[in-house]
Amino acid sequence: MRSNPKRAPVISCLLAINLTVFAVMMLYGAGLWHSSTGVQLAWGANFGPATQDGQWWRLFTAMFVHFGIVHLALNMWALWDVGRLVERLYGRPRFVVLYLVSGVVGNLLSLAIQGNRAVSGGASGAIFSLYGALLIFLWRERRQVDRSEEH
Repeated sequence: MRSNPKRAPVISCLLAINLTVFAVMMLYGAGLWHSSTGVQLAWGANFGPATQDGQWWRLFTAMFVHFGIVHLALNMWALWDVGRLVERLYGRPRFVVLYLVSGVVGNLLSLAIQGNRAVSGGASGAIFSLYGALLIFLWRERRQVDRSEEH
């Protein structure tokens, strides 16, 4: 799992985008620990009435909007942890498609479940899909795993 960031350029780019968006949001009034949802809404968080009223781009931008340093740190740690391996296993183009499509689908699911009751954001939907992709890869390649590694 230890790898040079040069071997995972997509992950490095995603980390940089998320950190940059969070830093700029702080310059525009977001709090370090948490803030009112107004700033997150202005920066593209997912919210039923806005998204359903034609602002469909929120399904994408919400992947890069975080609600505090703890939220951001946990998402970026998980992304770095699983993403480096999944990027190498699936290749860069498929990894990008997997990440972005899963993030949008995760935000659609959040919209369906939360509706008008919550403002949502973060990379969790996309990150969970990476763990799922890793499990699928391991299951498909299970015959290649040495018996001594199973326990």
